[in-house]
Amino acid sequence: MQPNYQPMANQPSQNEMASMGAQFNNKPPMNPAFLPPQTSAFTRPSQPAQAPMTNPALIRPPTDLSQQMTGLSLNQPPSRASPNFNQQPPMQRLPMNQLSNGYPQPPTGFTRPPPPAQQHTTAYSQPPAQNIVSQPPPNFNRPPSVSSQHQQSPAALSSQPPTMNAPPQMGYGQPSPSPLTFSSQPPTMNAPPPMGYSQPSPSPGTFTSQPATMNAPPAMGFNQPYSQPPQNGQTKAPMGMNNYPSQPPLPGQFNPPNGAYQLQPGYSQGAPGQYPRPMVPNQPPQPMYEQQQSQQKMDMDQIPNPIEVMEANESKFGGRNFETNEAGKMPPLTTTNFICKDMGNCNPRFIRSSIYSVPANSDLLKQSKLPLVLSLSPFAELNEEENDPPVSDMGQIGPVRCKRCKAYMCPFMQFLDGGKKFQCPFCEDITQVPQEYFNHLDHMGKRVDTYERAEFCCGSYEFTATKDYCRNQTLPQTPAFVFMIDVSINSIRSGLLHMLCPYIKEVILPNLPRDLLNPAAGGVQSDVKVGFVTYDKELHFYNLKSSLAAPQMMIVSDVEEVFVPISDGFLVGYNESRSVIENLLDSLPSMFQENKETEILLGPVVEAGIEALKSTNLAGKLFLFHTNLPNCLGPGQLKMRDDKKVLGTDKEKTLLSPQNDYYAQLGKKCVENGCSVDLFLMPNQYCDLATLTDLTRKTSGQIYKYDFFMADTHGQRLCDDLKYAIEKTVAFDAVMKVRTSTGIRPVDYLGNFSMYGNDIELAGVNKQTSLAVELKHDDKLNENGKIYIQAALLYTSLSGQRRIRVHNLSLTVCTQYSQVYSSCELDSIINYMAKLACRSITISTPNSIRDNLINQVAYILATYRKHCTNSPAKGQFILPETLKLLPVFSNSLLKSDAISGSQTVTTDERAYLMYRLMSMDVKSTYYYFYPRVLPVHNLESNEESLNPIRCIYERLKEDGIYLLENGLVMYLWIGPNVQPNLIQNLFGVSAVQQLNVEKAKILEIDTQISVNLRSLINKINQERKSNLKLTVVRKGDTLEYFFKNMLVEDKGISQNSLSYVEYLYHLHREIKNILN
Repeated sequence: MQPNYQPMANQPSQNEMASMGAQFNNKPPMNPAFLPPQTSAFTRPSQPAQAPMTNPALIRPPTDLSQQMTGLSLNQPPSRASPNFNQQPPMQRLPMNQLSNGYPQPPTGFTRPPPPAQQHTTAYSQPPAQNIVSQPPPNFNRPPSVSSQHQQSPAALSSQPPTMNAPPQMGYGQPSPSPLTFSSQPPTMNAPPPMGYSQPSPSPGTFTSQPATMNAPPAMGFNQPYSQPPQNGQTKAPMGMNNYPSQPPLPGQFNPPNGAYQLQPGYSQGAPGQYPRPMVPNQPPQPMYEQQQSQQKMDMDQIPNPIEVMEANESKFGGRNFETNEAGKMPPLTTTNFICKDMGNCNPRFIRSSIYSVPANSDLLKQSKLPLVLSLSPFAELNEEENDPPVSDMGQIGPVRCKRCKAYMCPFMQFLDGGKKFQCPFCEDITQVPQEYFNHLDHMGKRVDTYERAEFCCGSYEFTATKDYCRNQTLPQTPAFVFMIDVSINSIRSGLLHMLCPYIKEVILPNLPRDLLNPAAGGVQSDVKVGFVTYDKELHFYNLKSSLAAPQMMIVSDVEEVFVPISDGFLVGYNESRSVIENLLDSLPSMFQENKETEILLGPVVEAGIEALKSTNLAGKLFLFHTNLPNCLGPGQLKMRDDKKVLGTDKEKTLLSPQNDYYAQLGKKCVENGCSVDLFLMPNQYCDLATLTDLTRKTSGQIYKYDFFMADTHGQRLCDDLKYAIEKTVAFDAVMKVRTSTGIRPVDYLGNFSMYGNDIELAGVNKQTSLAVELKHDDKLNENGKIYIQAALLYTSLSGQRRIRVHNLSLTVCTQYSQVYSSCELDSIINYMAKLACRSITISTPNSIRDNLINQVAYILATYRKHCTNSPAKGQFILPETLKLLPVFSNSLLKSDAISGSQTVTTDERAYLMYRLMSMDVKSTYYYFYPRVLPVHNLESNEESLNPIRCIYERLKEDGIYLLENGLVMYLWIGPNVQPNLIQNLFGVSAVQQLNVEKAKILEIDTQISVNLRSLINKINQERKSNLKLTVVRKGDTLEYFFKNMLVEDKGISQNSLSYVEYLYHLHREIKNILN
């Protein structure tokens, strides 16, 4: 059936269109630095004389033609008379499984249940609109709607707002007749509103709040009044015609010429009978598109954005106490500065769940495709006002555990028989209480010492372990740090050795970390042992025994079977052998000053470190400082195989996979001996990082990369990163176990670690170590019960004490979709999606990864629309309140260099980003996918706090200076019209044009903006536990091309990447396809 639409008023004639096309062709060409590359990670080169090929995921179904051609307007506010272009002829509603229209059908059972309890919703009409009408939390005692018995005449409709006679549309209020409407109204709910996100506060001209009653006219925001669906006896106005008199523009709006419309940015007008198609670089758009671009663009402030959500959440929870005394209580955002009070459930900084009200059966999760995931950070950084988990010493009896599932004592245990027994909440088995652990119960059935023992009243705590929890039934000793330094010609020429040795001597060794939780190790000095190895194509060991006057060097040239030639004196205490160690560090630079060796090892170096720790029965960490591809003949030798052309194609998985399994097996050997590896890499060419990451991934280590390293430009970054790596290391030789209550179980683990059965092995743990655990249903859950989760980590501390850190969390159980969606935690969902996509890169294709992710997001939103709303208008785009940022974050995930990549990213850089993404915690992924942009030119007035702005290039003022950071890199963007005094106070030049951006550094002078900006950068580095590379960018520079790629709401580098607005269009079409 052909779409029936009316010709649009004021449509340009063919002569006018030709004239406008000529004007477009006379425009000056664009700067090549701003043009995207000709090839893309997701687009194959088009054939000659053919239309440009488009990703199938971006193709619009032909049924959208009438909406695109007649109703698509991004800047026209809805008027009283705006017709509903999305209105479809009445049709009989059929079950979803009987529809056959060529689109993918939902899973079996995807049918509408009785209307469930509702939750806060954000509704968009396609395309997203100018205004939002935000309502306060719903009235839970709201009476049901009452249908009116009379009908209104057309005259009445034209003179007064519509009443609620028709069944209300349960999106965010009534559907608007115009595709512009962007309304919101909280529907009726049986569950409390989500606590992780708060409604934005009202502001003039943007939001209107009023009680949403079901028997009164709809909320009168700036989009009002809405039109109703046709009542009995009424007829719908023909397309393109108005029944009502025109309405003057309201504040913040304007009325474009009648009939004008505008396509979303990045799309060109198709020929008659065709749908709009994506713009192709270097291909001029049609004249109609050029005319539409001159009109006012859509108001981006009316689309949900992370800045607004962060500010609202900060105003609600910032600086306040968050008590964990309730099961399934939604935590604040990871970006909010809250104070957690541990009252039985662990701090959300340790464990976050993607869903806090778990469905009673698996069907709800299968149909919605919502992941049930735990994000674990066992040693997460705490707020200054929060305390570390307390340590309980159980003596010789050790920690009390369930005899069946081995769960540790926790606040969820129920004591029976006067305190002589306890029932485990995880396996429901009953265990006898040891005589030494017995105590009486009070009248409430709780032990009288409940608030005297941490395991009864806290969600996080630690136990001291006995010999039964140690290797070979032997208590461990103090761990060791081994510094292994490349002394080949690359290291000498770059100044690495000359810079590193003095820094280790003067800063690192005097400030080795201490175990603050062990009272027996409360000394001022650290007990950590240290050792040193240098290498090129041979290994050099050093005897640092305190009785020696000078260090002794021993060389091992047989790299096939590496051994440690020193039995006593290789690993020593810094305080005992301080003079010998300092003598060694002073002599190393001159000792290898004339070294011309170009071949270097890596595998045998790690094997030597393992043997050194194993021979002394110590756990520890290796700090490797390596310069290039291991090219020396021997174990671990790698070949050059870089081929940048395959990136973004189906063959990229072979390039991003390891060459062989040597380093993976070496990593497993490290884990077996409690040895972790941190790799500091300084390459000046391809070094096959995709293979080397196997070593650090298996050992839960970290990678630091400095391309084309030179000591004078990168030295400070390397030194700071080494200091942070030493400081944040807190545990060694660790094993983690995740236990859940009956009916649910862990099925998948994502992160950088090794698996031994169902146990997670982490050779080293720091404060940023994070992993994701996916849970699945085993059986139907009790609707009135709870879900209990316990994550226990057995580890060796910095003082050599064996301890067990336990985190507990309880979740509620629900039976309705609305309760599930109201308890979703977006940050954990995005963290899981990112890690899952990252892991899929080596086993799948880019298009498949992209399509799967878009399909999952579309199903999540389509299921919400189907089961949590009451027949909204088909043109509305509805988002749950807790997931209203899902589109912007999922789009940023698709465009990120770690997932999609591009040929502007090297193979090693891509492998590095993939590795870092797999190790990120929830807060790190939040900022990685939505960077912070701070207007630092305001620091001149000594403002203490800076409010970040949205990641949109148009928001940057030409007289401003902006700092952008995403946790991995940092950019300082300088506008062309910045005041000369600011440039003078920051860089010592009088004008922006005189600035050498390649060598620009912020001067350490006593000016207001210089002091404040350097303080801000140091604060960010301290928060990220890394010295981020700072790149200075001027508007129009070549490097601005990469800076713009960080502005995630705009179009990215890749040809098929979409802006935030374009992605909303595409996602809306996918949702409609699923529902049809």
